[in-house]
Amino acid sequence: MNALRAWVFKINTKRGWEFDAYFRSRLSGPYEMGDEGWIKSASSLRYLRDEVRKGDVFLCYEVDRRRVVGVTRAASDGRDVGMGSLVDFLRPRGAVRLEYPLLRRPDLDHILAFGPERGRGTVQRIEPDEFRRLRRLMLAKNPKQAAKLRRLLS
Repeated sequence: MNALRAWVFKINTKRGWEFDAYFRSRLSGPYEMGDEGWIKSASSLRYLRDEVRKGDVFLCYEVDRRRVVGVTRAASDGRDVGMGSLVDFLRPRGAVRLEYPLLRRPDLDHILAFGPERGRGTVQRIEPDEFRRLRRLMLAKNPKQAAKLRRLLS
């Protein structure tokens, strides 16, 4: 059995879109995320094309606000350019908008996917040991959402 893979999907709300558009959507099916006009980083495109698979976990990170606001899963494998959206997220009702987001400092310190060490791409890999730490933090900061988070993250 393959280990759970985790990714961060980064947006800058100053560019006119917020993750709340996803979390508040009434869409009953998969939610299209990112296209080739939005995601331009070579590393992000490579991750999406070669590594992102249906069921992978995505942490929703607002770069300018420096916080993880929610968590979801990929509803599709990542795709290459020329195919519309490059990945689909679970329908919004299946995702979790964190009541208490994880903050860049101190929660995300030492997690390479959130720092400049990995580049500025929209999609970055979260290493398994880093994800275990993030999972513990999400559960500790959001005890009222623990049951839904555990279902989503296991």
